[in-house]
Formats: sequence, structure tokens, C-alpha cells
Amino acid sequence: MDTTDARELLARSGVAATANRELVARALSAAGCPVTPQELLDRLGDRMNRVTLYRILDLFVARGVATRHNAGERAFRYCLRTGLTGHGGHAHFTCVRCGHTQCLDSRSLDADMAAFLAHLAQSGAMRVDTAELRFGGVCEDCLGA
Repeated sequence: MDTTDARELLARSGVAATANRELVARALSAAGCPVTPQELLDRLGDRMNRVTLYRILDLFVARGVATRHNAGERAFRYCLRTGLTGHGGHAHFTCVRCGHTQCLDSRSLDADMAAFLAHLAQSGAMRVDTAELRFGGVCEDCLGA
């Protein structure tokens, strides 16, 4: 993702494109998988402090630019939002052997999830604002090892 792509992503979400926000959006994109704040700080070097990063990540989550999820670790992981568009959802797979977490292409689940969430809304029992699917198992690399 280049600077123009980062600006467009932020603009679509109603987030003002500052240099630091663009930097974080590009770092999340370049990571290619969900990352912890510390992993982001390692990638960013001395270009950003921890407090600024956490504020940007909180803003990104609130505005739907990124998702925050718990992969069973002590730290949350963050990635650019994809999947379950409009439902705040996202799907991940975490390997129980090596701990690697990856985003899953959940487009095939979108229609089923949208119907399920519509059913919940019609029942009046609750309002779902976010949804997350997390799968655990053994990744391809660990299976081959």
C-alpha cells in the first residue's frame, strides 16, 4: 500500500489522513497478517512512540479501518479490516503449534453471516455490532514439519 492508497482508505472511513496514521495503515498492510502493537513498533522503528500508536489503533478500530482480536495471547493483534463487510466481522486462523495468526478470506461466509445477523436483529433479542470468527488448528508449515 502506498501513501495514496492509505489516504483513500482513511478517507473512506472518515479518518483524517495524518502522516502517522498513513504510516500505521501502510505498516498494517505490509505486515500481511495480524500483528501486535509491539510488532508494529518494531517495524516502525523510532518513527512513532507507543502512546501514539495505541491511539491510532484505537481510532482505526472505532472507525472500521482495522480489526482488533484476541488470538489467545496476552496482547491483541491488529490487521486492516476485511471480510464480513458492514458487520464489523473478520475471520482468523491461529496455529496451535507455532502461534502464527493469519486473516482468512471470509467472503464465502458473508451471505450466511449477514442472514444470521439479520435474523438476530429481527428477533429483537440483541443488536450485534461486531463479529469475529477464530479458528485454531495446525498450519500448513507445521503439518509438513
